[in-house]
Amino acid sequence: MSNPKTIPDLDRFAFFHGLPPAFLQIWKRNFNRMSFTKRQRLVFPSSCSDVIFFVLSGKVKIAYTSEDGKEFAIAILSAGEVYSEHSLALATAIEKTEVLYVSMADFKAMMDECPELARHLVRLLGKILRLTNDLIVDLAFRETSSRLARVFRRTMQGKNDNAIYLTHEELASLSGSTRQTINEILRHWEQQGIVALHRGYVVLLLPERLWEKISHEYS
Repeated sequence: MSNPKTIPDLDRFAFFHGLPPAFLQIWKRNFNRMSFTKRQRLVFPSSCSDVIFFVLSGKVKIAYTSEDGKEFAIAILSAGEVYSEHSLALATAIEKTEVLYVSMADFKAMMDECPELARHLVRLLGKILRLTNDLIVDLAFRETSSRLARVFRRTMQGKNDNAIYLTHEELASLSGSTRQTINEILRHWEQQGIVALHRGYVVLLLPERLWEKISHEYS
């Protein structure tokens, strides 16, 4: 069991918003901190067969890998985001990363104390299912430029600016493509004035042009 003094307040995570502060304070003792280096897979102690983890700092890639070694990423998690490790997807630190984690056994005890927490978990699992379904549909039915536009739109949700802090390699993984193809698409969009390319990130200058590409799928 961890020392609650080393665990930050849980209300810094949107996942816990709206829950009684008294419970959040008590639950801190169920959490542990763990750090990972760049490109290190997130592996937790064997005593925690299933965990829910919260990103304190850094970025985590959630991805599936096919039998032939091809990777399909469904999400890039940043500080403040949460993921349930119960799925078959692998979590890998994109950069130096620190997380909080809680075992599913302890989490179930927390839900017994506060049934409202179960609703938060259901919403999280629903989000994970939607991300996985989106990946399947994208790979089966959509061309690469459309898949990339959808990655941008998902990443933009809840943001206050138009900067996408993902590398071309990360964008390729998220869109089920290759870095070379993504580079070609982005250069084409840059020539059209739709995006501005920078080292390590992309700025959307005319996002509505990209959303048009998505809407045309259904016209």
